[in-house]
Amino acid sequence: MTERKLLDSLSNLERVVSNLERALAVPRDRELVFEGTIHRFEMTIELMWKTLSRALAYEGVAAKTPRESLTRAFSLGWLHDEGIWLDMVQNRNTTSHEYLAEELAEDNYDDIAKVAPLLRATNDLLQSKYSALKPR
Repeated sequence: MTERKLLDSLSNLERVVSNLERALAVPRDRELVFEGTIHRFEMTIELMWKTLSRALAYEGVAAKTPRESLTRAFSLGWLHDEGIWLDMVQNRNTTSHEYLAEELAEDNYDDIAKVAPLLRATNDLLQSKYSALKPR
């Protein structure tokens, strides 16, 4: 894994986590807020596992799938609350492959609001871990 790819992934991850946080700040009564937030969550989870995979590769640890990336990150102490992370990946798979009924969209939104701080904390950990690679 090249340093450049890892840095690009970290930059993109910061952007999508911030976008998710902005989506969660939009009042719930606005049209399309649930669907938009769910879509941003899907993008965040996708980029999170890919960034973890790239960071692991940079450290010499192979991980190709989301589950493998999470497992390796847990073993290195980068992640905690394994059940929550596995649920997030499962929720991402579910929301991206189904048409959501209105009531399911609201439930998914509530779940996303609960895990957003964990996504922010993990992003911040990765940003800090590789801050020395970033050009000043």
